[in-house]
Order: sequence, then structure tokens, then C-alpha cells
Amino acid sequence: MPNGVHLTGPVTRGAPPGHGPRRRPAGDPNSIAEPPGAYSVDTRFPLIVQNVHRYFFYFAMVFAGILTADAVISFHWPQGWGHMGFGSLMLVVNAGLIWGYTLSCHSCRHLCGGKLNRFSGARVRYRLWRTVSRLNANHAKWAWASLVWIALTDAYIRMVAVGWITDPKFF
Repeated sequence: MPNGVHLTGPVTRGAPPGHGPRRRPAGDPNSIAEPPGAYSVDTRFPLIVQNVHRYFFYFAMVFAGILTADAVISFHWPQGWGHMGFGSLMLVVNAGLIWGYTLSCHSCRHLCGGKLNRFSGARVRYRLWRTVSRLNANHAKWAWASLVWIALTDAYIRMVAVGWITDPKFF
């Protein structure tokens, strides 16, 4: 399921968000007016993939919450709460990168500021939209960092679980 976000997102398809093959920048003198009903927006292939990406975004929010819970639980050892090992640190960074990737998504940006004609009546949504827009500028970096870190974290947890290595305890 998390790979659905990576595979359907514009970053891994090599296109910036909102730039489908038939879309042109506003005010482009070469843009051609299409007859009413001819432009299907994103209801047909290949642009329908962006709709699928929005649904994967909602699932990604659930997985980010689960990874956050895993990171918190990693601080509970048999001796009680408040202990930290290298694995705990890896899980916290993992959850942070996933949240950065998820919240920098253009689908989150649309969720925060979409369907508004003006922001003057929705100041909180405007602040959220601005914050997510700043994150969105580095969406590809969040995507690659989280993808690599997930693989490293999974490999580390597997090696500890199998007994190949021990998790060093910090406190």
C-alpha cells in the first residue's frame, strides 16, 4: 500500500504535480480553447492516475500514524518506559521522513487549500496551505530520503530480530 503512493505520484512518474500532458500554463498565448465537454480533466487515462494517488495519500496517512506508534512503542523496554536504543532512533527518523513525504504531497496541499475561491475567509487553511506548499517544493527529496530510509530501517530491524546483531542501548 505505501508503494502505491510512490508509484502513482508525479515525482516517480517524472512530472511535476498538476502538469498533465494536455495542461498549459495560464496565460499561454499558444493555448487552444477546447470546446465544452472536450476536456476530461483527470477522468480518463493517464490522468486518472492522479485521482488514484489522492486515495493512496489517505492510506499513507494511516501508515504514517502506525509508524509513529511503532516509534513511540520502541521506547518501552522490559525495564519500563524511557529507554532508547539505536533502533528507536531509526524508527523515529523513519516516521519523521514518512510524515515529511506524506505532508509534502500535492494531495495534502489540495486537502488544506483546495476548493477555496479566496483565502481571506479561511486564514487557518491558508497557513496550512502555505506550510504544505513550502514542504511540497522538496517533495522529491522527501520521497527518495524516505524510500531509502525505510529500506535501511527494515533491514536493521530484520537483522536484530534474527539475532545477527544486537541493538545498542543509549540509556
